Amino acid sequence: MTPETIKESANVSFSLSFLLQLFGVLMAGVWGYSQLDARISTISNASTQHTEGIERIEDAMALNQDAPISSDHTQNSAISNLSAEAAYTKARIDILEQRIYDLTGSRR
Repeated sequence: MTPETIKESANVSFSLSFLLQLFGVLMAGVWGYSQLDARISTISNASTQHTEGIERIEDAMALNQDAPISSDHTQNSAISNLSAEAAYTKARIDILEQRIYDLTGSRR
């Protein structure tokens, strides 16, 4: 058997239905690949966003670990104000006691 050369007059025939089926399979494959790629990209982006969100939450937790609680701040401010008021009242009572002592001591 000797190889034959291909001539210009050689014809290759395809049926139109086979060509349409081949085109349909290729289109379905491309569409399926694009859908799969889109889903993988969506999941990848969501995963990245969730990872960044978790890292932000962890950073915020680390910064606020030893920070005072706002209710503690309010309570500490109230206690500080009450302590200052009690000290002022005690000083006034001491002055009044001294005046009473001076008034009663001078009469005797």
